[in-house]
Amino acid sequence: MASRRFSRTHPWSSESHARLYINDWPAFSQSIDRLIAFCHSHPVTHVLGCHIEMTTTPGIDHPVRTTYQPQESLLEMRVAHLHLLRSALDAAGPEPVRVVRDEFILWPIND
Repeated sequence: MASRRFSRTHPWSSESHARLYINDWPAFSQSIDRLIAFCHSHPVTHVLGCHIEMTTTPGIDHPVRTTYQPQESLLEMRVAHLHLLRSALDAAGPEPVRVVRDEFILWPIND
């Protein structure tokens, strides 16, 4: 997973946004559930990922394949992000679909 930025008053705190590339929608959904369960039973403060790709502006990502990404969001996500991801996955349903939220973009990919 990847993560990014937002204002300190937002549940993501630490200014985190993410473009999340997903090549197996059901497995990703199950992974989010496992991460949430793990975080409920362990003292987790941040979840780390890679490929940030998001700007510090809510809902706006950098163009795909760009190498210069000024004002890129922070790497870490807060545990609250996982709950927002779960809600977005529930709203999206079982079929892969691109979902753009202020905090993240769910980006299905095909191999």
